[in-house]
Amino acid sequence: MNRKLLMAHMTIIQIVLVVLMATPVLAVDSADNHGIVSGTVYYDSNGNSQPELDETNVSNATVYLQRQGDAFPIIVTASAAGDFVVTDLAYGAYLVWAEDAQHNISATQLVELDEVTGASSVELPIVYDLSNDIEFMNVTSLYLPLVNR
Repeated sequence: MNRKLLMAHMTIIQIVLVVLMATPVLAVDSADNHGIVSGTVYYDSNGNSQPELDETNVSNATVYLQRQGDAFPIIVTASAAGDFVVTDLAYGAYLVWAEDAQHNISATQLVELDEVTGASSVELPIVYDLSNDIEFMNVTSLYLPLVNR
């Protein structure tokens, strides 16, 4: 009887091993732990942080993504249409902001990437103040050439 019990145990162990070997391993692959941040950089002419039809996108803007706790940001360049996509980001919290060629900077936005929110889209408005581009000059004298006929 002991021999029959031993054979039954061996058969059960063999069946369990076959089932375990056929089951896929539930390990976390580091390649799957990556998220995506995409978005658009635009000039927010009225300062309401909402993209509108009359507001233009910022061509070739520099976009910064800095994972909280990291010393340096990831830097990418937006397309000519002002769009950007950053892939293969490790899960975590990121600060995202943009800068145009004249060094105008957008507000910083917080983006959380995890298993649930593996992808996020952000709008990065740069408030563009035209008053900085205008210089007023006070003209006190005007000299005109004397023309003889």
